[in-house]
Amino acid sequence: MLSYEEILQINQAHPWFFAFWAFVFGACWGSFMNVVIYRVPAGKSVVKPGSHCYACNTPIKWYDNLPILSWFILRGKARCCGAPFSVRYALIEALTGGLYMWTWIIYHEHFMVVAILWLFIALMIGGAFVDFDTQLLPNLFTVWGLVIGFLLSFFFPELHGQSGSGDPMLLEQLRSAALSATGAVVGTGVILWIAMLAEVALRKEAMGFGDVLFMGCIGAFIGWKGAIFSIFGGALLGTAVVIPLMLVNSILGTNLTPGKTSNPVDENSDNPEEATAKKAVEAEVADESQENAESTDAKEDGDGDEELGIGVAIPFGPWLALGALVYLLVAREWVDNYFDSMQSLIFAPVQM
Repeated sequence: MLSYEEILQINQAHPWFFAFWAFVFGACWGSFMNVVIYRVPAGKSVVKPGSHCYACNTPIKWYDNLPILSWFILRGKARCCGAPFSVRYALIEALTGGLYMWTWIIYHEHFMVVAILWLFIALMIGGAFVDFDTQLLPNLFTVWGLVIGFLLSFFFPELHGQSGSGDPMLLEQLRSAALSATGAVVGTGVILWIAMLAEVALRKEAMGFGDVLFMGCIGAFIGWKGAIFSIFGGALLGTAVVIPLMLVNSILGTNLTPGKTSNPVDENSDNPEEATAKKAVEAEVADESQENAESTDAKEDGDGDEELGIGVAIPFGPWLALGALVYLLVAREWVDNYFDSMQSLIFAPVQM
């Protein structure tokens, strides 16, 4: 078995060798995330039954379940019955593989950090796509994500840069756990205040509590600096995408805005499991029927919001996840340096 030093030497001599296998592993994990994304909202097991055709229930052979490749080999249709399946399967597998490879390239000197961040990326992808489909964030991606992030931060202090200081191991672990807890508290606190202020300004619920808990998960893994960037960076990225789409909607009369106006999942989706997910969330939608009725009355009074794309429920979870990933893989050094410089200015001794 290769030692830590030998792996680093091989990586230095052939930098794309392990990066390639990180992509392959990520693509395989992305295939599993496809199962998680469709089954978790429906309340189904992600283990049993195995992969099967959702049109005719035939088990899928291993050679028809190759990440990314199978969609192109089968031309987007099941071998067993010819039923179409979405290209999003291959896109999620490619996205996960690319992010895993990118993570390895950046953090390969710390193997445990890479493994933990791969888990974090999986939580971000799962939470983002489930929220996009259903506007719900299950506990797997929020509460459990927060708990797992905190525990991993304690047992592996290198996640928050607290290892190798020369201090006793327990002290490093406690510092790392404190940073994780601070990240969770700051993340949930900031977004909760934003949600409360937005609710006062708009006179209606502006953000679900799932987004608040999702920020707890993000903060637990990447700390308070990453949490703050995820909120404001995610909002900025979301605005940069959604506002132009709203303008296109208003000009062309299209419906390109990501989100939903009434149904959490498209009833006409080609994926039968999406229909199953829709049924699983109908009870939650029914609980909000009174609010929906009031919203409908307002539209009938001539507000015209829906035609402009204003008031359409847009999931915020995908943008929070995107902000977290941008921080983690692109902007971490810059953001950390910015916050450090701000701290130095604020707490600098006053010269008399």
